[in-house]
Amino acid sequence: MTINEDQTQDHKLSENNSSEQGQTNKGFRIGCMIFCLAITVLFLWIWHHQSQFNDNYRKASFHMNNGEPEQAIMSYQKAIKNKKRTIFFKNAPTAYNNLGDAYLKAGQYELAISTFKDVIKIAPTMSEGYINLATVYLQKNEPSNAREICLHALQIFPDAALLHFNLACAYSLSDEPEKSLNSLIQAVDLDPELKNYAEQEEALKHIVPTLP
Repeated sequence: MTINEDQTQDHKLSENNSSEQGQTNKGFRIGCMIFCLAITVLFLWIWHHQSQFNDNYRKASFHMNNGEPEQAIMSYQKAIKNKKRTIFFKNAPTAYNNLGDAYLKAGQYELAISTFKDVIKIAPTMSEGYINLATVYLQKNEPSNAREICLHALQIFPDAALLHFNLACAYSLSDEPEKSLNSLIQAVDLDPELKNYAEQEEALKHIVPTLP
C-alpha cells in the first residue's frame, strides 16, 4: 500500500466519523425539540384547565352569594372536573368542601354527605370536612351520627370550636343537657362569638342561660 493509499483510507475514516457525529448531533437536536414541545403542550394543558377551574370557581361563589345553590353546584362540578385534569388536584379540597355546602343549601343531603366524606379523604388534616359532615347529620336530625363524627374529629382537632359547638347540638338533640352544656362551654371558650349563634340555635336556646 502506497502513502497515497494510506492517506485516502484515513480521509475516508475521517469522513465516516464526521458523518456519524453529525447524525448523533442531529438526533440530539431532534430529541431536544420533541422534549421542549412536550413541555410546552403540558404547560398549555395545565394552564387551560387551571383557568377553567378559576373561572367556574368564581361563578360558583357568585351563585352561592346570591342564594342560588343549584347553579353553584353545576359551576363547582365544572371547576372540579377541570382541576382533575391538572397535576394540582390535591390543592383543591376547598372546591369539594364548597360543593358539599352547595348540596347542603339545596337540601341534597346524601350528596352533601358523600362530598364531605370526599373532603375528609382528600384533606384529612382539614377540620372543615368533619365540621360540615356533622352539620349535615344535625340538619337530618341524626344526632348520633353527628356525635360520632365530632368525637372522632376532636381527637385530631381538639381546639376546633365548631366541632364542640356541633357536639353540643348533638347532645342536646339526644336529650343529654349536661354533656351539651359542657361542650358548649368549650366551644364558647375557644370562640366567644359562638354564644350569639347558640342563642339563635333551636337545639341550644335552653342551654345558653345555664352558661357560667
